[in-house]
Amino acid sequence: MNRLAQSWIQPRAFVAARLALAASILVLVLAIALVAGQSAYAADRKAVIDRQERSGKGRASASERPSFVVIQTDDQTLDQLYTAFHPVNGVTLEAMPNTLELIGEKGVTFDRYYASYSLCCPSRVSLLTGRYAHNHHVRGNLPPEGGYSGFAARSAFNHNIATWLQGAGYRTIHIGKFLNAYGDEPFDDGRTVPPGWSAWHSILSADTDHFYYGYTLNDDGRIDGPFGDPGSWETREYGERDDFGCPDHPLNGKPCNYQTDIFNRIATEELNGTPLDKPFYLQIDYAAPHGDYRRPAGPEPAPRDYGLFEGAPLPHNSKQGFNEGNVSDKPYFIRNAPFLPSTDVRVYRTYYQKALESLRAVDRGVKMIYNKLGQLHRLRNTYIIFTSDNGFFYGEHRLTGGKFLAYEPSTHLPLLMRGPGIKPGSETGELAANIDIAPTILELAGVKPDRYVDGRSLYPFAHDTKLRTRRPVLYESFVETYDVEENGGGPAAASARVAAGRAGGGAGINYRPAKAHASIKAPPKNYRGIRLGSYKYVEWPNGEKELYNIAKDPYELNNIVRKSNFFPIRRYLKQELDRLEECRARVCREVAGKPPLTRKQQLRLKRQHEKEQREREREREKKQKEREKKKNQG
Repeated sequence: MNRLAQSWIQPRAFVAARLALAASILVLVLAIALVAGQSAYAADRKAVIDRQERSGKGRASASERPSFVVIQTDDQTLDQLYTAFHPVNGVTLEAMPNTLELIGEKGVTFDRYYASYSLCCPSRVSLLTGRYAHNHHVRGNLPPEGGYSGFAARSAFNHNIATWLQGAGYRTIHIGKFLNAYGDEPFDDGRTVPPGWSAWHSILSADTDHFYYGYTLNDDGRIDGPFGDPGSWETREYGERDDFGCPDHPLNGKPCNYQTDIFNRIATEELNGTPLDKPFYLQIDYAAPHGDYRRPAGPEPAPRDYGLFEGAPLPHNSKQGFNEGNVSDKPYFIRNAPFLPSTDVRVYRTYYQKALESLRAVDRGVKMIYNKLGQLHRLRNTYIIFTSDNGFFYGEHRLTGGKFLAYEPSTHLPLLMRGPGIKPGSETGELAANIDIAPTILELAGVKPDRYVDGRSLYPFAHDTKLRTRRPVLYESFVETYDVEENGGGPAAASARVAAGRAGGGAGINYRPAKAHASIKAPPKNYRGIRLGSYKYVEWPNGEKELYNIAKDPYELNNIVRKSNFFPIRRYLKQELDRLEECRARVCREVAGKPPLTRKQQLRLKRQHEKEQREREREREKKQKEREKKKNQG
């Protein structure tokens, strides 16, 4: 081959090589972009599911692992978090200003967070395990199917967020109400500390007594208390309340025993007692705003908060479902419920006001914990999560004094989260549930659970609030009528004794009846339902069904299950519900298929297609005539 040919071939080969190199670089860039998109949590079904399977694999080194504070209230509704009361000629009062400012405004709000089973014990076990009740098998508040002894008899006792984090080197701390019937003899003597907890300060008989004074604690295996005087069941009055100057400056020189204040102080003591190089998990379970079976109706507020919300209205009016007028579309037990008499309305208005007042001490606790984390220079690497175990009915749909039904006042709950990687003041409409709390914490901690979870991490949606999926949430209930409480459903480095100053004395404990009854006819033993997209669908054992478009009907006043327009939606939701009812692990996390159109939407789409088809036909005819005209002219 001559040199001229060689001189031409070499540049051509060089150009080809450069093109090949450029193509390789382009492929590499596209691959990197794809990986980057996945790491940004693109809303791809497979990417989301696969990332959940990889959850906990080396996210952070031991020295960088974040800490966690989970703050859970008892029976708090979504409305109570955002309540702002405007008294006549007075200053506007917010129920929880610190919580909204320090967690909500500095973190992310999950606008569509739900309890999958709206009852205290099953809901709390779902938070601990990341499982639906049909998988953790704690199905009620009382033994043998539920309560603390039911929990202790199941695998969840040894496999939950506490055991997983402690096994990974975390210091785990529990303060407050744990599970129903903990310390209730003959089921439990209250002297055990469940596996997984490094520090334990939990109330005995919390669900039997609901005392804000006169309660007893298990402090790391030692029984401590009673703190204050519970009074008696006959008088329904506390023997003594704290001084107005409590918790820091009692004017009467007596110890301060108000329960929420004690929890707040124990929390700060435990944070002080945690080594700075040790990651921790603190779960503080307040009894507020659960009722206490003492006068007046509702929970006992701290003395300095007493009367703050006097005059505050109930959260909903008649146009929003309070004492609902037309209940012909509701299940039989609501159709059979009478209108609420004026006496009940007054009672539950007082209950609501006292609930708001009781949350003020919780709100101060949020600020105390936040400030203590700042003082210890641990705020930067700590996630704070605020939520409630379930909601409560204050007259909506003629229901009072209970929860556990799938309606919004019972299941739609607050969820706020702040921490590293979360944009302040953000909010997301992604559907979330209590089964998602544990997986979220585990992913952020870089810890892999030794048992499957049904939920998924919420961090992708907290980090990127525009991310959306069609993962549904299952509603389930296995409740017995005696799990519905009467007027009450609707309770450290230093020991609690030291934190309080000293233990209080007081009268003997008086127990409420073991089995209370609902204020109206109790609903069926169980039901099943699904929340997906804008819809909520519920099936009752007697064949009755409910379907609501929550986006258009947030107060669930119009059951559309019998409207033929929504039959495609109903079939779609039923299919998804059948899939979820006994789901486990990955199946529970799978994203639903694309929802069908309603019949009216299908008809509009059909007419639109027909219209477009006619327009195309006319356009073809017009062009054909133009071609024939030109041909004739030529």
